[in-house]
Amino acid sequence: MKPLLLALALMFCEDARAQAALADPAASKSAAPELPFRYVGRLLQNGKREVLIMRGEQLFIIVSGDRIGDEYRVEHIGDSSISFIYLPLKLKQQLLLPGLN
Repeated sequence: MKPLLLALALMFCEDARAQAALADPAASKSAAPELPFRYVGRLLQNGKREVLIMRGEQLFIIVSGDRIGDEYRVEHIGDSSISFIYLPLKLKQQLLLPGLN
């Protein structure tokens, strides 16, 4: 008899969790994946400040406004962070720059 009660209790818990997610849209809202970029450095070329970042084995030289694939746009490059927009969800993410804060 106890296994049956346990199964029923679990079923109601799962049902309650699903209803809570439907009642609270923020609970079921998708989140952007963790930023896949790693800061490498900065350079000044022809009077233009550029930042070097890595995504896996691939090196990118970026400036504000650049798109990286179909997923990211560089919104702003500051002294202590880089702001990206995760385009599929239009969510802002920041990459903190080490040692420059």
